[in-house]
Amino acid sequence: MLVTGGALRAITDAPGYRGQIRHVERQAGTAPRFARTAAPLPPGLERYLEASGFELYVHQARALDAWRAGDDVLLATRTASGKSLAFNCCVADVLAADRRATALYLYPTKALARDQLATLAALDAAAALDASPAAYDGDTPSAARAKIRRSSRIVVSNPYGLHEYLAQPAALERFLANLAVVVLDEAHRYRGVLGANVALVLRRLVRITRRLGARPRFVLASGTIANPAEHGAALVGRPVTVVDDDGGAQGPREVVLFDSTLDPERSLGLQAAEVTAALVGAGQSTICFAGSRVLAELVATWAGRAAPGARIACYRAGYLASERREIEADLRSGRLDAVVSTNALELGIDVGGLDAVVMAGYPGTVASTWQQIGRAGRAHRPALAVLVTGEDPLDSYLARRPEVLFGAPVERAVVALQNESVLAGQVLCASAEMAVRADDVELFGGALPGVLAALESEGLVARVPSGLGFVGTFRPASRIRLDGRADGVVEVRVGAAILEVLDRARALRQAYPGAILLHRGEQYRVVGLDLESGVAQAERCEVAEHTRAVVTRSYRTGAPEQTRPVGPWVVGLGPAEVRSTVTGYKMFRADEPVTTVPLDLPETVLETRALWLVPGGAASPPELPRDALGALHGAEHALIHALPLLAMCDRGDAGGASTVLDPARGTPLVLLYDAYDGGAGIADAAYAHLEDLVGLALDMLDGCDCETGCPRCIFDRDCGSGNADLDRIGALAVLAELRAR
Repeated sequence: MLVTGGALRAITDAPGYRGQIRHVERQAGTAPRFARTAAPLPPGLERYLEASGFELYVHQARALDAWRAGDDVLLATRTASGKSLAFNCCVADVLAADRRATALYLYPTKALARDQLATLAALDAAAALDASPAAYDGDTPSAARAKIRRSSRIVVSNPYGLHEYLAQPAALERFLANLAVVVLDEAHRYRGVLGANVALVLRRLVRITRRLGARPRFVLASGTIANPAEHGAALVGRPVTVVDDDGGAQGPREVVLFDSTLDPERSLGLQAAEVTAALVGAGQSTICFAGSRVLAELVATWAGRAAPGARIACYRAGYLASERREIEADLRSGRLDAVVSTNALELGIDVGGLDAVVMAGYPGTVASTWQQIGRAGRAHRPALAVLVTGEDPLDSYLARRPEVLFGAPVERAVVALQNESVLAGQVLCASAEMAVRADDVELFGGALPGVLAALESEGLVARVPSGLGFVGTFRPASRIRLDGRADGVVEVRVGAAILEVLDRARALRQAYPGAILLHRGEQYRVVGLDLESGVAQAERCEVAEHTRAVVTRSYRTGAPEQTRPVGPWVVGLGPAEVRSTVTGYKMFRADEPVTTVPLDLPETVLETRALWLVPGGAASPPELPRDALGALHGAEHALIHALPLLAMCDRGDAGGASTVLDPARGTPLVLLYDAYDGGAGIADAAYAHLEDLVGLALDMLDGCDCETGCPRCIFDRDCGSGNADLDRIGALAVLAELRAR
C-alpha cells in the first residue's frame, strides 16, 4: 500500500511526466526495539530520560554498555536513529561520576554545533551536571570565551576551530587537563586529506591532554559505511567498538528513482524543479538537494516558476550567515513551502518536519544519499524521497541497479594517513604547542623521524631541552588548511560589495573572465580576475547562457612503491605529478553548446599519488582492441566513475589519463590519481581493492546499450580531451581481461 500515494500521484499527474519513474522502493515502518543497560544509569540521567519521554533503543543501550566497559565507541546507524542521545548518555555518565571531568563535542559545521546547544542545556539541567554547555568557535565573543574556559564542562566546537585553539594550550589548560570525553559526530565525512588532518588534530589533542594528566576517550557517530571499525581506528588512532544494531523506530518511506534521461528534451535540473513544484502543489513540505551552487540557484528559480505563489528559497554556502539563519527559521516555522539547497542542509540542522526530499542528481556517495533521504519523515511520519538521476554514469548505474543503493554498504571511507605533507604540517603545529619528543611516534607514526629531520633542515624546528620545538616566525595553524586545498582565496566583488569568496583553484574554474555566476537567482558576469590581489570583478547581467571551464592536463609518474601483476598488465602505486590549465570556457544555451572562448590562465601543479596500469604482467602482452586509445580512454573513465562507490570520494577527488604511448615507457598506460597534494588515500584504496573496482566498472559499462560511449556510461564532464576517442566495447574488453586474469 502506498504510504505517500497522493504525493506520488502529484508527480505522475504533472504535465512533464513521461514515465520517468523506474523504481519505487517501499520501506515499511519499523517498530522500536528497546533495551536496558547492563548496570543502572546515574539518577540524574534517569531523570532526564523520564522527563524527555525517552526509552533507550538497543543501539543506545549497547553503546553505553561498551562505553562503561572502557571502550572507544563508534555508532554506525542510519540518519535520525538517535545517535545523539546515545553519545549524550555517555557524556552524562562520565560527567555525573566526576564533577571535574569535561567533554568536547566536535561537529563538521558551526551551525550544526550550535543547533545542539538547546538539547545539551536540557540534559545539563535535568541531570544536574553543572556543565554550562557552550559553543566555542569563531563566532564566540572574546568576553564569553574567557568565561567558557573558566567554567564550562561541555564545549561544542568543530575540528577547524580545535586546530586553531590547540595553538594556545595554556589558555585551555583547565578544560584539557580534565578532558574525559571527545564526541566526533558525522565521522564518515572525515575522509581523504580532510580525514587525515582531523585524525592528526585529534592526535595533537591527545598529546597535550596526556602531558596534562588526562586520558580522554572517544565516541563517534557515523552513517553506515563498509568499514566503520577501520575508519574509526584511523581517525582516533586506536581500536573502536562498533555498535550498528539499529533499534530505532522509523516511519514508512518510499524512495523513488526518477530517470530524467527518459525525457531527453529537458535537463535533470528542470525535471527536478518540476518534481519539487509538484510536491509543493500536493501540500508536501519539501527540500530539494542540488550538487552545486549553480544548480541550486537554477532549480530554485525553475521550481518557483512551475509553482507560482509557492514560497521557495535557495540555500547554499556563499550566503551570509544572517541570510542562512533567516532561511532556516522560515523553513522551521512553515513560512517556506520548499527550499533548494546544496549539501549545506544535509546535516542534522533542525529545519522542522519535512514531508519529502528531492535529490537533483546522485549526491556522490551512498552515505550522503541516505543522509539526505533522512531529512524527511524524521518524526516517524510517512516520507517520500525522489532521486532524480541524470546522464552521469553513476546516476545511470543506480537507475539500472537500484540494489546497489538499497543493499549492504559497499563504500569504504579512506583516510590519507600516508600523506607526508599533511603529517609535516600537523607535526609543525604540534611543535608550536609543545616540543615534539621521540615517544610521540606512537601518535604520529613511523614517518615522524623523517618529517622532523626535514623540518629541522628547513630551519622550522630546533633542538630544545624537551625535544624539537618550533622556531619559525609565523603561526603554523594559520598556514595549514584541513581540507587540503591550496592557500589563497579570491573575493568575487560587484563594485565594492563581496558577492562570494572562493578558493584559488575553484576561482580558476568558476570565476575566470567571461564566466556567468548565479547568486540568489541573479546572474553575474565576471569581467576581470586578479589572482595576485585575490579579486574577481563581476557585474549584473541577464542572459540565457551559462558557462563551463575547459581544462587540459599532463602527467608524470615517479618510481613505484608497490607493483603486482594483473594478468597481462602490471598495476603500480606511487607518486605522480599532474599539471592543469584552464585553457578556455564553453558557453551553453540550455544544454546546447554555443561557442568556445580561449583563456590565458596560469598552470597549476599537483604533486600527488596515483595508480597506473602498464603491460608486462604475463608472457603475452594485453590484447588491445583495434581502437586501442578509445578502449584505454573508456576504461580510464569507467574506473574513475566507479571510484566513489569503492572509496567514498566525491566526483572531483580523483582524475585520470590514458595513452597508447606513454612518453616515459613507450607503452600503453592508464593512470588514476588523487586530486590533492600528497594524495587523499583514493589511489591506495583502488590499488588494494582493484578487483572490486574493476568489477564495479564492468557492471556500469555492461548495462549500457551504446557502442562508442555515451554520457550514461563513459562520458566524463571533466575530460580534458572533450571525450574524444572513446570505445565502450573496447573498454569492456580491457576491463574483462583485467578481471579474468
